[in-house]
Amino acid sequence: MRKTLLLGLLAALAVTPVPAAMADTAPAAGEPATVTADALPTWQTDGVVLAMEIVNGVTYVGGNFDNVRPPGVPKGGAGEVSRVGLAAFDAATGDLLPWNPVAFSPTFTDDQAQNECDKIATNQYRCDTVFEIKASPDGSKIYVGGDFNKIDSSRRDRIAAFDTATGALDPDFNPVVNNRVRALAVSDTTVYAGGHFTTVDGETRTRLAAFDPSGTLTSWAPTADKRVLAMALTPAGNRLIVGGDFDRINNIKQHGLSAVNVSDGSKGTFNSNDIPANSSSSRSWVTDIVSDGTRMYASANGEGTFDGRLAFNPDNGSRIWINNCLGATQAISVMGGVLYSGSHAHRCNMQSYYGGDAFPETKPHRRYIAEPTGTAQGAKQTILHWFPNSAPGTVYPYVQGPWTMANDGTYLWAGGDFLEVNDVAQQGLTRWTFHETSPDVGGPIQAGFGAPTLQANGGGKVTIRWGATWDLDNRKVSYEVLRNDGQVACTAESFSVFWSLPNLSCQDIGRTPGASHTYRVRAIDPYNNRVSSPTSAPVTVS
Repeated sequence: MRKTLLLGLLAALAVTPVPAAMADTAPAAGEPATVTADALPTWQTDGVVLAMEIVNGVTYVGGNFDNVRPPGVPKGGAGEVSRVGLAAFDAATGDLLPWNPVAFSPTFTDDQAQNECDKIATNQYRCDTVFEIKASPDGSKIYVGGDFNKIDSSRRDRIAAFDTATGALDPDFNPVVNNRVRALAVSDTTVYAGGHFTTVDGETRTRLAAFDPSGTLTSWAPTADKRVLAMALTPAGNRLIVGGDFDRINNIKQHGLSAVNVSDGSKGTFNSNDIPANSSSSRSWVTDIVSDGTRMYASANGEGTFDGRLAFNPDNGSRIWINNCLGATQAISVMGGVLYSGSHAHRCNMQSYYGGDAFPETKPHRRYIAEPTGTAQGAKQTILHWFPNSAPGTVYPYVQGPWTMANDGTYLWAGGDFLEVNDVAQQGLTRWTFHETSPDVGGPIQAGFGAPTLQANGGGKVTIRWGATWDLDNRKVSYEVLRNDGQVACTAESFSVFWSLPNLSCQDIGRTPGASHTYRVRAIDPYNNRVSSPTSAPVTVS
């Protein structure tokens, strides 16, 4: 798969051509850069983050949590403060902001609720989770949806609105929705909702509904036969793309992903049939939908079938490209020509990576993936070199890792049910940015980067061999081999990734026979971040 280029300062080594570069944090000219994989300091939650929206420099998050705490602090530690289901953070610094509404519901006893609601004690449940947050186009309001029936002391049945300037709950926006609101989309004139509900304000609305900005239910009333989990307006604003686990829209057969006209609620043309329908052995459902202003993108979760991402034409639903990586994709976010996703990807070798295939079945699963948005119609989709990771949490039914992502063009945020990011304790929230904004300080990751082995070859030559390491966000890693006198003996470089770590070597020449030397290898990323191997055993020069 991956070829390796070795450069010896003092030895003539074979050279193998390297495929053309693709995007990472130091891409070739004209190619999009990814954000770094090194997580920035960010406050944490004590539970699951399921919703996220960035507006006016503020990251609003919602989910199933009761407290938040500073970065680096363990659960229950110093600085932890109450935030119940909703919280806000500075998008650039990651710091907590004062906004502090409480999403609330009473406790109840119901064994059937355990798959949907928060178990707080033996046979005791509470449905207060926030599943969705969306901002108005002008940024003056955010709308939240979920399971709650109160915000602070005010009755709000599963949907509410807040003024972003003051943080206050909108006193007028107060529809009564009889079941979970899971998805929202907002235009200048209309708030669209989707979910599990069947009535709104006492009127029949089968999993889809619309309101004017004051909260008045409109006559728009398309139907979905099963749950709606995601929605987004097309760039033209004339169609609402809906995703979920449904089989029919307006009683017209189309599983998982479809379009509804905003003018009258009629089903719109949608030519893609890439989301497999339910069967005895497999099914897929759409989890997220985003747009970059030209194309639209959807992610899916599947059982024995489609788990990846696809790009489609917003005007007719025709597929542009598809990524068939296995490992349920729960969230996507598009920024700078790159589609970022949160999943538990465990096999991507049906996709390409720098001229070869992407990773085969692997553990641990990769929780974040990046890919270019601009792939041509029908072309094989490529995985980019961006591989941060997170350890999944333990909150059933949310065990997955990332569940939501959002960006403001500079900072990419992710939230979910995770306890670590890049092997460092961090619960519920994380974020990244570009190298130009915050330098990559992580350096090459030590992946099997042990001490080198040595061989005296006669004539004053010593061959140094070692296994390559790899970097989370740059495919190129350079190496300096340091002799025990502190001098650079020889150098090499490789293009490495976690599923293909080459064995490298170079020669130190001109050594004095009978002298004893030790060596260590220093790995260097394109931004001069460095990490060293242990020191080798000594060798006697022959």
